[in-house]
Amino acid sequence: MLLSIPFSSSFINSVEAESTVVCCDNAHAVELYLIGGSTGQLSPFSQLLVDDASNAVIANSITSQETVGVWSLGRVWPGSIPESDWNFVINYRVSDAGGAQINATATIKIGSQVFSDSTNIDSSVLAQGEGQVEFSIPVDEMSVSASSEIELELSARSVIFSVPGGDAELEFLWGSDEFPSSVTAEIPLMELSIDEPQIEGSDIYLSAVLDSPFGLDALAYSDSIEMFVDGLKVDGDPIETQRGDSILVTWTWQDAATGVNIVDVSIRLNLQSDGPLIQGSAQFTIEVTDTGGGTGTFYPEDEPLRTSGVGSPLTVTQIIDLSSDSGNLKMARTTTLDIDGEMAFWMRWGMDHIGDNELSSTSVLFGWNPGGVSEEDRESRDIENVEKEQFEREMKTRYRTYMSDINGMQLQSEKLIGESSDFDTISVSVDLMGETRVVNHPLSITFSTLQTLQSGQQIDVLRSFTSTQATSLWQDYTLIVEAKSSVLTSFGDAELLESDAISFSHSRYPWGEIIKLESTSTSLDEGFTLIIQPNDNLLFGPMPLTIITLVIILVGLSFSLSMTKNKHRRFLMLELTLLPVAALVYIFAYPPLFVFGSAGGASILWILTAFVSPRRLQAVDANPVAPTVSVPTVNCPSCATPIPVLSDERPLKIACSGCGKTIKIVG
Repeated sequence: MLLSIPFSSSFINSVEAESTVVCCDNAHAVELYLIGGSTGQLSPFSQLLVDDASNAVIANSITSQETVGVWSLGRVWPGSIPESDWNFVINYRVSDAGGAQINATATIKIGSQVFSDSTNIDSSVLAQGEGQVEFSIPVDEMSVSASSEIELELSARSVIFSVPGGDAELEFLWGSDEFPSSVTAEIPLMELSIDEPQIEGSDIYLSAVLDSPFGLDALAYSDSIEMFVDGLKVDGDPIETQRGDSILVTWTWQDAATGVNIVDVSIRLNLQSDGPLIQGSAQFTIEVTDTGGGTGTFYPEDEPLRTSGVGSPLTVTQIIDLSSDSGNLKMARTTTLDIDGEMAFWMRWGMDHIGDNELSSTSVLFGWNPGGVSEEDRESRDIENVEKEQFEREMKTRYRTYMSDINGMQLQSEKLIGESSDFDTISVSVDLMGETRVVNHPLSITFSTLQTLQSGQQIDVLRSFTSTQATSLWQDYTLIVEAKSSVLTSFGDAELLESDAISFSHSRYPWGEIIKLESTSTSLDEGFTLIIQPNDNLLFGPMPLTIITLVIILVGLSFSLSMTKNKHRRFLMLELTLLPVAALVYIFAYPPLFVFGSAGGASILWILTAFVSPRRLQAVDANPVAPTVSVPTVNCPSCATPIPVLSDERPLKIACSGCGKTIKIVG
């Protein structure tokens, strides 16, 4: 098909472009998974499989028909279904029995037509343990409309256990990654169209239109979608929008030469990793006369989709400061969200549409006060300061809806930054990271809050603020939290609950307490709660606690060292190893009672050890030096041993050191 597009203005034509249908009249073989309970759905998307399988249990032998489950595909794309055999496989488990014999039937209903297949001799005997039951259901050629419904039903007419125990049962399993029961069908899936290329300077905007009964899921859960020009893949992230029930995916192609270009544009969609490749192409003639202009990113007239199913990168950084002000306990919190990908583009587009009366009533931006934003500023493809400042002002009162609404960021604001009713003040600021244009470029939004706390009252500072979503707006996220207290305030008994995937530490130093939370690649369904028990009691403050602890330790050391001045200190030195133990109890932010207990216990033990320590023995000289003082002596009459006379008292009796006799001196 040849279409001449000879315009090249600085802004693309606002008239809706015509589309060329490029696919698909024929049916495709697709695997439809059994999702949900016994009354569930059929879906081509394995991403909907969960961790825990659904099941239906037959606990006793049956002899009458019993329905195991019914699964349906509510809408189909109109077209023709060829004659073929649909292969249905369902997982089973036989327990507490040697095996089971089953007579079962699988029935396919397409509109008013009914097709079925039953177990035969080969497939009716089910071995003990896990296995699969297979059915091959012949389906005739037929036409289906958009109102047609496909329904799969499995029923059992009889089940007989061999060598059964007291708890013999047959369990059918489906809907999980481990048990992906499914039916392979040949049905028309969707229609692909390519819009007429739109030109802006040297940027060529190429749009593929997806029409299917799966809605956004066709884009969100497809294995890949790619655009090619003359066989070469168009790089860059596309912009997704919704046009009625259709999904519009637009790439920016920048390799067109100046002048007339005849190009083959093709679109390829892999609905499943091992499934059908849905593709089509068309030829266009475009004329490029202006090599300037363009932003490199398509600017949609309608609000862009927030996700194509992959999800956007998200980093959450939170800084918390706890302090005491005029007798009041205050917590200042700064929460910064670093956002990239499709969510960043959606936010930029929204800032450029503040006050737009043509927005859908379901949009979170609907009804925002335009403030000083003029018509010239709005939809200019550039975020002027007046738009950024008005966005920040509106967010002070509208952030709860913008963040938590199903049409917003889908982040639970009260769990991330706190309840608005608790705030003394709140401010919001946006950092466009050096790029003011509405293009694919990251940005950050910061919430700064201040609130008054009750001393000693436990509060949840931070809780899991995301949840598993049908279509993920976010990828797994990075979380960084650092909380600091002043020298006179304490976080008290702080604890991280419910999660082992997030790193948590709580430490105390003389200059304040520090709490740190860190995690990367955090799952959206990861549950956690950070609780604190803030306190401004002096006994809890890091600096007073440090001083009191040091005084207790120094008093104990002083007394014990004084008491062992003339005693052995080897036992006391051994017990000084309690010092690092007391220090660790302090640093690891144990409650003050534990800190005082460890310091006091160590001091008392030191004093008791000093009290019972043995005295040191004084050394005696074996060869004492003779005294130099002249002392009178007398000789013993018996042995002539000199006996010193040390007293002038008379009469004086002295024992002889030689023979032991007593000598009496009278004069």
